[in-house]
Parts: sequence; C-alpha cells; structure tokens
Amino acid sequence: MKRFFIFNFCILIALSLSAQTQLDLKSYLKENKIDAKQSKDGIFYTVDKKGKGAMPKKGDYVMVNYVGKLLDGKVFDQSEANDPFVFQVGYRQVIRGWDLGIPLYKVGAKGSLYVPPSLAYGTRGAGAIPPNSPLIFEIELVKIMNLGEYDKYMVELEQKERRAFEAHVKTQFVKDKKLINEYALDNKLKTKRTPSGLSYVITKKGKGAKAKAGDQLKVSYEGQLLDGSVFDSSKGKKPYEFVLGQKKVIDGWEEGLQFFNKGSEGWLLIPSKLGYGPLAIKEDGIDLPADAVLVFKIEVVDINPLVKK
Repeated sequence: MKRFFIFNFCILIALSLSAQTQLDLKSYLKENKIDAKQSKDGIFYTVDKKGKGAMPKKGDYVMVNYVGKLLDGKVFDQSEANDPFVFQVGYRQVIRGWDLGIPLYKVGAKGSLYVPPSLAYGTRGAGAIPPNSPLIFEIELVKIMNLGEYDKYMVELEQKERRAFEAHVKTQFVKDKKLINEYALDNKLKTKRTPSGLSYVITKKGKGAKAKAGDQLKVSYEGQLLDGSVFDSSKGKKPYEFVLGQKKVIDGWEEGLQFFNKGSEGWLLIPSKLGYGPLAIKEDGIDLPADAVLVFKIEVVDINPLVKK
C-alpha cells in the first residue's frame, strides 16, 4: 500500500487558502448535496456515525481506517482490510489536513474529510494526486492509544509483517527453482544446484585456487532477467572490483563466485531470495521487478588475497 500522505517530505502547507480552492470544494459539496460543516482551519467534514468518548488531541496515537479519493471519485490510496493506519496526531507524520481533521471525530465515529490542497499536497501534488487537488477521505476513527498500547501494537505489527514476508519468500523460492530449471533446460546449461537454491555452471576453467572470503576479485559480467533482457553489464567498462565476503554484492554472488578461480567463466542462476527478494529496483539505469530471478554471465578476471594492513 502506498500511503502517500504519511511521508513528511510530501507535506506542503500553504500560508492561506485560495479563493479557487474554497470554490472548488464548496461547489462540489453543493452539487452533490453534501451537508458538511467547515472547521476554523478550512476543512469541510461530515459525521455519518457518531462515536463515543474522547476526541484525539496532539500527541495521541490514533488508529484509522480510510479511503482517499479525488473529487472525481478516483481512489488514490486506502487502508487494507484488518490493517488500520496508525500515527501520532500533531507531529506532521501526515498531511496537515489529517492533523487538523482527525481530532474532529470521537472514537468509533465515521465520516468524511474534505481537505483543500493547501492542507494536503499543494501546487506540487504527490504520486497519483495531481497538483492543486482537494482530497476526500472517508474515515473511521477506530481507537485512541496511549504510548504503551502503541508500542505493543507496533511490535505485533512488525511480527505480523515478518511472518508474511517469510511466507512470501518461501512460496517464491519454490517458483524460482522451477523457473531456473526451465531456463537451464531451454539454454542447455548443465548446472549444479547448492542447498541455498543457487545454480551455477563453469563453461571455462581457470587456474589457481578458487575465490574465498577476503580475496579481492575483478569480475566482468552481464546481468539478465529470464526473458533475456539485460539489466546491467560491465561491457565497455572496467571489471567490477570488490572484496568477497564483505557483503558488497548480493548473496548469490557471495556464494556463487566461490566456485570460480582466476580466468574461469560461467553462469550464475540466482533465485530472488539471494538477489533483491520482493524489492523492485529502479535506480542508476537499472530496472528490476520484484521477485526477479537473476542470470549472470561471469568472467573472473583476477583474484588477489587482500593484504591486511
């Protein structure tokens, strides 16, 4: 889930509400026959279900279910089922419209916040939110938590996310091994597989001892996806130089290059858990999807023991 509005670097607070912003929201509410109240801060809001007990104040931790929409009804973000969003009121962890709007509701209340762009993302917008966009949030204030409850919730959430991550990696690993087998067969590669799931083949033998942790390696390479598209290469550049065993490269390289010696060439077929896992990579001209199996053509140009000072 993107949750655009939680990031501080996207929070834009204008000095005043523009007349056009007010007109946009007022016109929208009038055209849709929405009887909304207006706060002193310029937020329009409705209460569809009254809650009970206290209203949040600055410093409180709150748990909120929400759906974020543009005025045309397009949903740009929402909380997931059984996974409310939690934040601390008044500390700019969310857009200003939330810091000012959520305290208008009691626990258990449901309603809608109509937030002008000056209290949301202003003239720049954010992600799927265009510049100068008033926003609608359908919200439910689930709970106000004290610090102890918040800490307990965050620990449980972290444990839940870790279990989900591990389950995903385990399921993906089974898929990856099948994909690697199919790739090796299609490309007539007689690979060997290690217990970690890494597959490799040496197509040209080198000389001397195999690489080991602490050795300084110079490696020429070409990285591909299973469809043959090249995502990175040292072609036209100097060989990549690094010390094996210092976690300067992905786990698939750390393990796989220990089967190579100086001058040897071959392939590494790396399951996603030994690469970048569920993380999609888009930087420095590299574009890798999440859960990508990585294929590397490798030549170990040189191996030198690292001289300790």
